[in-house]
Amino acid sequence: MKVVLINPPQPTRYPQPPIGLVIIAAVLEREEHQVAILDANALRIKSEKVAPYVIDADVVGLTAMTPTINEAANIAHQLKQANSNLPIILGGAHATLLSEETMAAIPEVDVIVRGEGERTVIDLMWALEHKLPLDDIQGISYRKDSEVVSNHARSITTNVDLDSLPFLAYHLLPWRKYKRHPPYGRASPFATIITSRGCPYRCSFCSKDVFGYKFRAQSPERVVEEIAYCKEKFGVKEIAFYDDVFTLNKGRAYAIADGIMKSGLKIRWTCETRVNLVDKDLLRHMKQAGCYAIAYGIESASQEILNALHKDITLEQVEETVHTTQEAGMQTIGYFMIGSPWETPETIANTIEFAKKLKLDFAQFAITIPFPGTELYNSYLKTSTDDVPWENFTYEGMGKGVTPIFESDELSRADLQHWVKQAYKEFYLRPSYLWQRIRRVRSVGDFKVDLRGAFMLLGNIKR
Repeated sequence: MKVVLINPPQPTRYPQPPIGLVIIAAVLEREEHQVAILDANALRIKSEKVAPYVIDADVVGLTAMTPTINEAANIAHQLKQANSNLPIILGGAHATLLSEETMAAIPEVDVIVRGEGERTVIDLMWALEHKLPLDDIQGISYRKDSEVVSNHARSITTNVDLDSLPFLAYHLLPWRKYKRHPPYGRASPFATIITSRGCPYRCSFCSKDVFGYKFRAQSPERVVEEIAYCKEKFGVKEIAFYDDVFTLNKGRAYAIADGIMKSGLKIRWTCETRVNLVDKDLLRHMKQAGCYAIAYGIESASQEILNALHKDITLEQVEETVHTTQEAGMQTIGYFMIGSPWETPETIANTIEFAKKLKLDFAQFAITIPFPGTELYNSYLKTSTDDVPWENFTYEGMGKGVTPIFESDELSRADLQHWVKQAYKEFYLRPSYLWQRIRRVRSVGDFKVDLRGAFMLLGNIKR
């Protein structure tokens, strides 16, 4: 079958590869389907201009997160107007979390694939190709006799073996259109890889409906093989590991770094993890293997807020890990949340001071947003009767006055916006920080990233 997979457009200067679609495409190609990916985001194609690109498709697959669900809906509408018989499938986090609500809101969608899609989409394509009923396909919601039917979720015992997956179908992407946002992007071109799924931690701002709580991972050998493939096939010079917790299994992370070095791969890479999941030996080994930066979710300088968010970390662990990472020769990025339900002006000021005290290389400050499927979302629904449009669940919407956030008598929407600007000013416009950045420039790539970061900083402050 001719299958076209579409990534909807969104407002961003730094488009990222749609990894979910890329792995689905690779799986379908292995099943001998004819597959194309239309990344309307990277190619800057508006929703209403998508239809001519899929005129010969037998099936169309769309992906969407909450901020892009309405763009996906618009594409589905345009496609059905052009061909009412075209089967349209929707997947992604939003459709998984709110499947029946999404089917009701987007009548043009015929089938929703919930959760992990690799096995489900194979069964679904077989049924569509041979015009078979969909009753026995686990993990889908679909229309039957004008009703929405949700089949049983795919059993956890049938979760895909990650080592069995084909390499990502980067050959179907306009991969030179992708850009890593500062402070990343020391070398180009780059590729993103997700080598594990599931996270056992229970942070109240995170949803586990797609991959669950059980950690599953590719073997170190499989990971190194894919890195070598990306380097040889596409000339990739930098890898971004987008695993939620890359070092959850420290022995595995050590083995990946070991495999990179033993294979002679000269590659720069970054990852994200938790401050309680690294140690000195692991960090030094990762540095030797080409890792130049690690991002840590720090969130707040209030231990009470961290406890309420179920972060299961301490401020002492944060300080120790940031220091140890810098000693190992890697740059540190700290992610902070401003405006959690228990926030006060004092706790925000303390968080800004804490970020400065840590001497992080980079810090990102974002207003806490209760995304669907999270514990914070359920808390938000208890305190607000506002009917918030799905597309407004995005950081970009903060200035429009509609993004769902936690306001209080002490902190209004305007106050939180002010504090975010203040955080960026205080952290980045210190003479000591500017000198720190100048001292750490080691290459033209470092200089270019710092320059792009400066423009991004000005944009954040101005907005």
